[in-house]
Amino acid sequence: MITESPYITHREILLNGRYGTAYLLQDVLLYQLNPWQYPFDIDQHRAGFDTRNLQIYKDMKWWYCYNGSDSEGFKDLAKTIETRKLKEAEELRSDLIRLRQMRPGDYPHEDGEDQLRAYQLDIRFHGMHYRGFVKKGYLEE
Repeated sequence: MITESPYITHREILLNGRYGTAYLLQDVLLYQLNPWQYPFDIDQHRAGFDTRNLQIYKDMKWWYCYNGSDSEGFKDLAKTIETRKLKEAEELRSDLIRLRQMRPGDYPHEDGEDQLRAYQLDIRFHGMHYRGFVKKGYLEE
């Protein structure tokens, strides 16, 4: 039985983890904060979890089930992560808009690099991340 909130125990991972399953755990936390805005389906991600991070997920799920959103450490952590993710999404949207408004001939590039190709790849990269942010609920289309 868990005696301390996993939002406190694993705060460092949830707040500052910069690896795939840490991002998934952040998505779980936001889903717990607002499931209508931030969808999450573990069945689509289970293979991405290693044993340790799967246990953190289970602890978060169990704790939330029994303690809800008023549990110690939850709200502040969730709001901090939400603010960070929304800011990141807005910055990406602004960059994508700027790129789309730019003439390909004005795109900054390295010497010897194909300017048009670099521009197209950057647009594609930003577009892919934009669609990901929309899917996760951080942006509306």
